[in-house]
Amino acid sequence: MKSRLLWSAAGLVVLAAVTGCRTQQAPGPGTGSVEASAPATGAPEPSGNGAADLLARAEAAMDAQPGWTFAVTGEESLKQTGAPEDQGSAASYSATVERTGRPEALHQSGSVLSKGERKAEEVFAAGGTGYVREGGPGARWTKGPLTDAEIAAKVEDPLAVLADFTTYIERGERIEVARTGGEIKMRMRIPAAYLDDRTKRPAVAKAAQEFRPTLDKLRKAGVTVGEERIVLAGFEETLTLDARTYRMTSCRSSFGFALPHEGRQIRYGQDLRFDTRGVFTGPIEVPDTAR
Repeated sequence: MKSRLLWSAAGLVVLAAVTGCRTQQAPGPGTGSVEASAPATGAPEPSGNGAADLLARAEAAMDAQPGWTFAVTGEESLKQTGAPEDQGSAASYSATVERTGRPEALHQSGSVLSKGERKAEEVFAAGGTGYVREGGPGARWTKGPLTDAEIAAKVEDPLAVLADFTTYIERGERIEVARTGGEIKMRMRIPAAYLDDRTKRPAVAKAAQEFRPTLDKLRKAGVTVGEERIVLAGFEETLTLDARTYRMTSCRSSFGFALPHEGRQIRYGQDLRFDTRGVFTGPIEVPDTAR
């Protein structure tokens, strides 16, 4: 759900600087822990049932339709050990996403709930450009290239998960495959790593990209810890396919980061879920007011 807590991150760190109580810093993973979570090769599966083959079938199944509608829900939290419970920050997000493949375009309409207040958010992505409106009709649109971190941070593209899993396989990550009833679940897990492992492991890089806007805000508020000491405290992503059609039915991802700061830890967590709701056949057109 990407950076929907930015407004409160700075206040949390300022609070930490003036609060007298301190707690012992929990240890991050040592070298042995990181090595233990290194990519491993799982036992070979029967021909045609391997993870790469399943992903190829899923991509073909999703590409067979002009577009899809998804429901997106997510939660994000930021807190500091030893700080009063009500001083933490939390936000939840829900949206409907319409996504077409030819041409590639996305329309996302939802809202963010934080501190008891709900704020509308609408996003379009087409032709390499993103358009974001926060606050409902009448609010100003912001646009920019999808390569811009602030714009990209607002776009939730469920179909990108298929490409992510393909990259995990290409980079040697272990994908667990399980068949239960009419579903196929593909799971990728990293028990622990460091933020600076992002240059070597694509899943860490994905979590780092999601976390980057919040980390940038924390930097401005005085958190100077290096990436080699910021701990990825677990990453898990599960892609679920229909066992008969190989269509993507859902995906869930969760991860957390722990940052030492002035004898405490700042902890960030994110949980995001995509659910396929059905085929989308309409066009996606960016409104003139957004251009």
